[in-house]
Amino acid sequence: MSTDNTDQIHSLSAQRAYFTEYISGNDEWELVEVYYDEGITGTSTKKRDGFNRMIADCEKGKIDTILTKEVSMFARNTVDTLNYTRKLKDLNINVIFMNDGIDTNDKDGELRLTLMASIAQEESRKISERVKWTMKRNMENGMVLGCGRIYGYKVIDGKLEVVPEEAEIVKEIFHAYLYDGKGSTRIAHDLSERGIPTLKNRVWSGQHVLKILANEKYVGDLTQWKVYKPNVLSEKYKINKGDNPDAPLITIRNHHEGIISRDLWNAVQAERLNRSKRTREGMRHSKKHWFSGLCTCGKCGYSFITTGSSTNPWRQITCRNRQLYGAEKHTAMNGELIGCDNHTVDERILAKAMRSVMESIQQLSGSLKSMMMTEIMSLKKCSGEEDISAKQEEVAKLKQKKLKAVDLMLEGLLDKDGLREQTEFYDSEIKRLGEEISNHKDEETIYNEQIESLNEAIRQIQFITDSDTDNTELYRSMIEKIIVPEYQRLDIYLKGLPFAFNIKYTTLKAPCKGIYEIIIDYCEMTG
Repeated sequence: MSTDNTDQIHSLSAQRAYFTEYISGNDEWELVEVYYDEGITGTSTKKRDGFNRMIADCEKGKIDTILTKEVSMFARNTVDTLNYTRKLKDLNINVIFMNDGIDTNDKDGELRLTLMASIAQEESRKISERVKWTMKRNMENGMVLGCGRIYGYKVIDGKLEVVPEEAEIVKEIFHAYLYDGKGSTRIAHDLSERGIPTLKNRVWSGQHVLKILANEKYVGDLTQWKVYKPNVLSEKYKINKGDNPDAPLITIRNHHEGIISRDLWNAVQAERLNRSKRTREGMRHSKKHWFSGLCTCGKCGYSFITTGSSTNPWRQITCRNRQLYGAEKHTAMNGELIGCDNHTVDERILAKAMRSVMESIQQLSGSLKSMMMTEIMSLKKCSGEEDISAKQEEVAKLKQKKLKAVDLMLEGLLDKDGLREQTEFYDSEIKRLGEEISNHKDEETIYNEQIESLNEAIRQIQFITDSDTDNTELYRSMIEKIIVPEYQRLDIYLKGLPFAFNIKYTTLKAPCKGIYEIIIDYCEMTG
């Protein structure tokens, strides 16, 4: 069923009972199952669990005939209808559309099915237009649609009503952002530390806070139709930028009771714009450190961020999870484990580790390139040189034979049944050969990609061999990622190389004398 209203659900129960009784009453039939979906649109089959389970059972050989009420219940997408009925026909399974009097086993079944599927698809489009028209009228009249619950409000009979305890938190967020100068991440951390849950009982994040700061509902305004489907067959929603006449943005000022004042709302939006502008202007500095954005914690998966005083010539990186939630691991209200005890890493350690990696590659460049060449030769030997031109010629011949069969029928030398049999045979052979050609091309593509990857590794090894080992700008261009698995350990991955480097280091410190020495205990290649 394509709707989830009460009447249709009752109708669905009646239909299930009808089909069960109808099939069970035929001694020559055995009921496998009544497959159904409720509350799911028929314009796409991707989210129809019952339909897809039925197709899977067909492929397993459990079914040889499908009964369905009518074409519009099977699918309202013409392409899906024809694709699935053809797929089922290949499995020797016929589909009977009872109300439409169509059996895909009949000679004219597909023609009639195409017409009925097109009508069903057009009916879906008309229904969609009527629904859109009704939605637009309701939105213009101030009814809240598509908004089940947002922090600070609940929806009752299409109207927004304030949730007092949550409204106080919303006010705190706006005040902290504007008057305390806090960022979204800092505000989120404070809320989590106080044990205040989100609507879904999750840990607060900067994105949660930013969505609240940008939501016009908190000042009492209502904007609807923020996303829309381009057409009835589309499966993805698009962000509405106000340029779609069929789904216009509908805004009503002072629609409901606001949680914050308009002056505060306007001031926060101006501050958001200023901070965004400062961020964009500072982007050229956001990667001023060669290691920025390249390091990840191997313990918890969070990124490492740059810390330390701006007056210190040497920067450190630390796990963002530890920075936000501390070194002690603990459980948040939603059960998520937060906090990390991974240690900070000094910039000089990263530089020393990269220098060691480059020196290792330079020392082993000859054997590494030889290993890569051996791998290339092995791939070439395994790939073979299968010639697909003969199969392509055979396909061309079969297509010519199809055309000749049509000519024979037009000349009265072949009847329609004979034409159908020959055409089906030629089509099956063309399909088989086409799949073999396609598989060969796929294998060839994979092979070429593997060869290119190995050649790129050889070029990268040669590049490193010829490069300065103390160039931090060069380091940034070479590094794919750095993993910090634990204290005094690093895993460094370079672009274009199919292996990583595992590094163990020791530091000797004497701050009072200004001494800081780094010893690389080992630098090993890993798979």
